[in-house]
Amino acid sequence: MHRIVLMFLVLPLALAACSGTEARVARQLTPTASVQQAAKKTAAATSEHVVLDASGAGGMFSGTVTGSGDFDNANHRGSFHLDVTNYGRIDAVLDGTSAYVKAPFLATFLPAGKTWLKLNAKARASGLVPQNPKQALARLKKLTNVRNVGDETIDGVSTTHYHGTARVEHATFDVWIGKGDGYVRRVQAAANDKNGNGHATVTFSDFGKVVTVSVPPASDTADGTNLIPFFQHG
Repeated sequence: MHRIVLMFLVLPLALAACSGTEARVARQLTPTASVQQAAKKTAAATSEHVVLDASGAGGMFSGTVTGSGDFDNANHRGSFHLDVTNYGRIDAVLDGTSAYVKAPFLATFLPAGKTWLKLNAKARASGLVPQNPKQALARLKKLTNVRNVGDETIDGVSTTHYHGTARVEHATFDVWIGKGDGYVRRVQAAANDKNGNGHATVTFSDFGKVVTVSVPPASDTADGTNLIPFFQHG
């Protein structure tokens, strides 16, 4: 059951204000270039709000993951919560290369008085540490066979819908880019291979708004570096 920690990787799957002149230039780009430009612009945003809705089956997990979070890209911080089938609420805070995780099923591994497990992104098997949106958006720059699907409205924002495939992974991506601001407004990713299948939708909004992230104090945290291999293989 410990493989649930791997589901933090779903958040980035999925797992990426311009002027009127920029919008006109975007319309002249190829679909591939349009997605690449939007991914770059979105990754450069100082902050954003993210909403996740994912489902999948693979290994020892089958169910859904929903949640939301806010990311302060300028200071490399973020916080979010997930609601996971059979595991309930999971909270996480990102601070530079560190991730703090809080969940009922982790209580067994925490010393008395500690409520957060701290993971270091530089440690071995650091893939368990949640990624931030900037890292996730980099995937959109590598899409192939990108085509323009048409115009659609996402949360009241007029967007252009693109569809493409991942070069290496067995996955397809749909991307909605704001027609007026050039930001990635939504990404849908779907994958199906011998290891399982999954589908995730990530919606972006509130670009550039002030984000306040409270990092758990050392008195409330326990180092989880030595537990990473256990979560991988447990």
